[in-house]
Amino acid sequence: MSSALLFMLLLSGLGIGGNIFSDARSAICFPDPCDLPRPHCLPGWTRYAGQCYLFRATATSWADAEGYCNRFGAHLTSIQGPDQYRFIRRLIEKATGTNTRTWVGGTNTDGDWTWIDGSPFTFTNWGPGEPNNAGGNEHCMDINLNGQDYVNDENCDTKSASICAKDF
Repeated sequence: MSSALLFMLLLSGLGIGGNIFSDARSAICFPDPCDLPRPHCLPGWTRYAGQCYLFRATATSWADAEGYCNRFGAHLTSIQGPDQYRFIRRLIEKATGTNTRTWVGGTNTDGDWTWIDGSPFTFTNWGPGEPNNAGGNEHCMDINLNGQDYVNDENCDTKSASICAKDF
């Protein structure tokens, strides 16, 4: 009788017949990539193309707006292309009902425009005659110049709404 039991245990261990280890192995599992939680944005933020965006209606200076974004690990948004530009304009319009003048992350240092997040400065949609550095002190960028479909250089102390962006 003991040789028959030994034979059954051997067959079971080899996977022939019933597997006595099936319960133990079922505890070891690997998550299906489709079951993993997708990255998400914080409440109030909007997800688009790998980033989360937050429109802030409170009018502040460009530096104060950037400081606010930094509290969330974000920056004032850069604009990398026409699709993102249209998304940002729609987000502002959805939040305010109009094309409100809003700070974005462009800044001018020594005559060279850069994005505060360090991304390449390749897309602009300057208004006619812009940037013009009126008064010699327009070193920050806003969007929706006079409610129009443009960006503009503006005095950084001007109070405007802002839009933050961060990767998720």
